Amino acid sequence: MKKLALAVAVPLALFGAATFYTSTQVEAIARDAVNQANLQLREMSVGAGADVSLTLLSFERGLLSSAARYQIDFNIPDDEGNDRQFSLLLNDRLEHGPFPVSRLARGQLMPVAAQSHFELERTPLTQKLFDAASGEVPLVGDVTIGYDGGQAGDLRTAALNLEDEDGSVRIAPANLNFKANKDGSDVRLDGELAEIDIDTQRSDSGQPVQVSLRGIGLSADKQDYDAGFGFGPSAITLERMEIKAGDEPAVVIQQASIDEALSRGSRGLDQTIAYRIGEVSAKGQTFRNLALAFSLRNLEESSLKALVASYMEILDQSATPQESFAGLTSAQQQGLQTRALELLEHKPTLALDEFGFETAHGAARLSVVLDLQSPSAEAFTPDAMITSMLASLKADAGIDKDLVRDIAGLVVQNNARDGQLDQAALQQETDAATDLFSGMALNTGWSRLEGERLVSSLHYANDKVTFNGREMSVPEFLGFAFGSVQNAGLLGQ
Repeated sequence: MKKLALAVAVPLALFGAATFYTSTQVEAIARDAVNQANLQLREMSVGAGADVSLTLLSFERGLLSSAARYQIDFNIPDDEGNDRQFSLLLNDRLEHGPFPVSRLARGQLMPVAAQSHFELERTPLTQKLFDAASGEVPLVGDVTIGYDGGQAGDLRTAALNLEDEDGSVRIAPANLNFKANKDGSDVRLDGELAEIDIDTQRSDSGQPVQVSLRGIGLSADKQDYDAGFGFGPSAITLERMEIKAGDEPAVVIQQASIDEALSRGSRGLDQTIAYRIGEVSAKGQTFRNLALAFSLRNLEESSLKALVASYMEILDQSATPQESFAGLTSAQQQGLQTRALELLEHKPTLALDEFGFETAHGAARLSVVLDLQSPSAEAFTPDAMITSMLASLKADAGIDKDLVRDIAGLVVQNNARDGQLDQAALQQETDAATDLFSGMALNTGWSRLEGERLVSSLHYANDKVTFNGREMSVPEFLGFAFGSVQNAGLLGQ
């Protein structure tokens, strides 16, 4: 019997000791988390025109759980330069480790330092959100805090129905899952918002406007985050958006995304960002595979971080970027120039990797790659400096003539007043506009015809230009470009 009592008493004593020890550490963990959050918020707000900070207002420690109260302060300048300040309050119940009851109830047996359950507090400022949430708490969250300081959890919003004299907004419940290590250098995010419906009206005409969004997603997987740089991908996605104004046909956008990634390449950092739309339908015309993709490659890491740090320091000295650069000193300007030149020494590449779209009858694509270098010591004027910075340029463009016809038809239809042009007249004007554009592109020499596709290519290196297969010097190319534009009548008199 004594052995059984001892077998029960020892684990209970150890559990009690671990719980008591953890209870003494939870407040320090909470304060460390607030300090770390403020560092991240400070870094994110520089240059954004808004300041956000987090304060731990109170902490009441108990044996098995503690209660904390936080305040999030926002300072946002308005269009007139005045600061608008407001605050949100959060209530937090922190269950102490190593085995919080809520985790045990879910079968989660891994010991942790604490389990946080927080929610938005009802205040005069947030009362409309509570009303819109039909009595539910608009924002709640759970965060697991490990003994190593890492955090993992989720944020959840209630369904919201906002109404006023201008219209209504309905927002479906949303959730955001996250995981981060102690110092926030490694972060993973995964969020989803299923639906947003907006019913409003134009202020000028009173015409009703309906906007619906479906399938909004957010994801990020960043490592080694430091000084504004995090390696890995991030993305914002949208499955469908529909915009309808009055009796006009709806504009429908499907499968849209913004994708960004930072990685280490063989010659430095590579940064890419791409805007893509799977399909856009408007006024009877459909465009597919719209893309706008940029990249910065071969960026020397230490030089880039030094340049960004100087830039952030300048932005931080005033409330808005305009004010910051208006007060730029000669020393600061010289510092930015020096760091930019250091970056150019490593010969980075700036590229428009892809710009294009498709219709049912054709496609258009454009790509431009610029290889940069340090400007020549003999370049004393801004124009000469910019010219000497360009080591090489390669551009390729192509557009199908049938796509030109589709675009011309959309422009003619948009410009025509109701009832003034019948279908035959619309087709005639479309054909004329198509022939005018194609003829001008070919007659000026800016394009050549390959099958039914207008193509152009430009390559520059070592003070030589190759344009559509024709080699010439830079002055010859500039003379050709100016002359062809002038002959086409695009410069007027």
